Amino acid sequence: MIQSYITLSLETHLFFARIMKEHSFFLEASFPCSNTSRIERANFFREQFEALLCDTIKISNGRVNCEILNSCELTTEFTLRAEERTAALSGVSINTDITKMQQGLRCEPRTSDSREIQRLVHQLNSR
Repeated sequence: MIQSYITLSLETHLFFARIMKEHSFFLEASFPCSNTSRIERANFFREQFEALLCDTIKISNGRVNCEILNSCELTTEFTLRAEERTAALSGVSINTDITKMQQGLRCEPRTSDSREIQRLVHQLNSR
């Protein structure tokens, strides 16, 4: 029961942290260059969502269902190239290492005790 909750929580975090990272990028890139305070604020949020997504990816490796990794709901074959091209055209830095990490996620079960998994999920949810 708890394992199902943990898996679902991780999968949900993987999906929505990426969505929020991308939306904060759109905000940052869309403000006029003269509006530096809003650009800086959007950049702050993007960095926070990148950190959340990065942490979630680290915790999720080997702990999520294969179906979600193969569904193209988290990334697609075009995600990395789109990020690289978008960064080049917009001038906004995108941490493509996060996408590479996410595309490298495994779904095989790990051998670790459930207390460690619970500790990691609690740590993630405390942010």
